Amino acid sequence: MRPTDPGSPLPFISGKSLRKGNVMHQYRKSLGAAAVALATTAALGLSGAPAQADPAPQEKDVVATGSDIIQNSFNFLADGYKQLPGYNTAGNRWRFINFDSSGDAQGRSAFTDPRLLPTITGNGTLGENGAKYVKQSDVKLLNPTIALRAGQDLVVRPSGGGGGGRDAIIADDQGWIDVGRSPDPLDKVENGPDYQQLAFAKQGTKLLRVQIATDRQLIATATTTNAPATIPASAILSIYAGNITKWGQIPGYQGPGQAINTAAPTYTGPEADETIVALILPTDAGMWNTFVANVKRQNPGNTGFTGRGNPNSVQVQQNDPVSITSLPEAQRKNAIVPFPRGRFRTLNTGYYTQTSDGAKTNNYNTETGHRTPASAAGIKLLDGDSNADVNQPTAPYGGNFAYNAIVRERDLNSTTPWQPGSTLNWVEALFYNPDGPAPFVRTPAGQALLTAAGVTPQYRVFGTDNAEISVD
Repeated sequence: MRPTDPGSPLPFISGKSLRKGNVMHQYRKSLGAAAVALATTAALGLSGAPAQADPAPQEKDVVATGSDIIQNSFNFLADGYKQLPGYNTAGNRWRFINFDSSGDAQGRSAFTDPRLLPTITGNGTLGENGAKYVKQSDVKLLNPTIALRAGQDLVVRPSGGGGGGRDAIIADDQGWIDVGRSPDPLDKVENGPDYQQLAFAKQGTKLLRVQIATDRQLIATATTTNAPATIPASAILSIYAGNITKWGQIPGYQGPGQAINTAAPTYTGPEADETIVALILPTDAGMWNTFVANVKRQNPGNTGFTGRGNPNSVQVQQNDPVSITSLPEAQRKNAIVPFPRGRFRTLNTGYYTQTSDGAKTNNYNTETGHRTPASAAGIKLLDGDSNADVNQPTAPYGGNFAYNAIVRERDLNSTTPWQPGSTLNWVEALFYNPDGPAPFVRTPAGQALLTAAGVTPQYRVFGTDNAEISVD
């Protein structure tokens, strides 16, 4: 059996090879006995502080920020889930601290307190007589502040896979953020920034992207819906561009829950004339960038697609079933929204909780078991069992996306061990170790936690030139 780091769940090799600066060196796979220390009862009793508690990290703690859809898997990796132990569970001296994307551990945005906003009083024709109302445009996002490092001044919580993950680690000249969570690659986009050059200009180091898992974005509808069984990618393009506004305008539409059949007679049922409610996500949401990229990939030649052209679109909270279930019935049965399958699966495990049951605000002291589990009840995913991308307009909409950890090349090349008694720096211990034992995310323990988060473990590494590095 390979010896293990004292106080660490990871195996190590003393006398680490001197490959610093060569990020293209091939990874030599070695799972060893990585999960042995994690499987003991004693380790289970040493659980560290949960990521959701927002502790102020110490200087040598590793800090991750970014995407709300990826945060759950990182929370599980850091602190475990139920009987599955995480990295911090083993009681290491320095911790892996994963900050949630918002003030809510479920990834929802906080807003200005409506009680502080100007109101109008309903008169019975406009709203309920005597009830107070605020304008929707007056309600602003209010992302709470956190301490990214103990003893430092507070900052606004980095949020989102773009702004709070990829862009935050590039802009972080304080050295407070170590890992950016993002579904986005680092490749230079047409008429867009060169992320590697930005990072080097800002910090004197380029970046590596470590993909730890794959999720899939699909279309969600209400369980009772006027949508067909699946919606072709070409129709999704036309709906979100505003060229299709009614179900009957989708070529081959045969009614609610029916397969698309372009050879069949035109459907003339009442549902055909119902207006589609195309729900859109905030422009800074990682899942919106993923949606736009997927639609373009399945519909080649539509580089100008923005997804915000439908006149009946409504902006909603991303990754939340309430965006559909809270709509009036007339809209609910016609609503569609991009939705990640990993979130759908996790919702159905009971991990999330309801903060309101529709009649009252839930309270820890009064709920059975101190919580009322949330679920994906009321919504369904179209083509929910699909796994492979089919980049054709006639294929049902759907696209896989990566769960990425973005780290600095400088940190990979560090010769400073992370944990006492170890020879590994933190990148090697957690994410990428090209010349030693498997990093935690690639051990059986890490992969079990990713599976528990509803995603498919898939390990890939991309170097500072954004080219994939062989890891097998």
